Amino acid sequence: MPMNIIYREAETSDAGKFLEYCKIVGAESDNLTFGAEGLPFSISQTADYIRKLSGNPDGVMILAFDEGELVASGVVSSVSGRARFAHRKDLAITVRKDYWGKGVGTGLMKLLIDFCRKNGTEVIELQVRSDNERAIALYNKFGFEKIGTHKNFFKIGGEYFSADYMNLYL
Repeated sequence: MPMNIIYREAETSDAGKFLEYCKIVGAESDNLTFGAEGLPFSISQTADYIRKLSGNPDGVMILAFDEGELVASGVVSSVSGRARFAHRKDLAITVRKDYWGKGVGTGLMKLLIDFCRKNGTEVIELQVRSDNERAIALYNKFGFEKIGTHKNFFKIGGEYFSADYMNLYL
């Protein structure tokens, strides 16, 4: 498998490729908030979202490519547009299953956390399925702390799964 990972900020022209990628990663695992159907957005809505993040200190979307193929994505975004929450950001990452354990998620996390540090973020928040040991180990490696559990967060195939809330205090 090629491993020449290039990380870069998403561009509006990536919208269609990103939506197709979401269908792939959604079908590979039940750890995400979406499945094989991907995200419920059009290409133009996704391009608008990427445009909104571009050059904005409140958020960024970083994509990871291997030989031109999208293999991972990460987003940091504002929790709310309100001033009282401006110190906090949400973080979400996805990595294609055939790239798990190869350092791609680690590279993405470094870039996202660096972005937050440079832009004055004080708290990075995320939710992770409670039994997703691989992801939890990644977040622990970067100093995230579990702050609570949301029981029955996901309902997949009629079965409930909990999610852990984790924060990184910068």
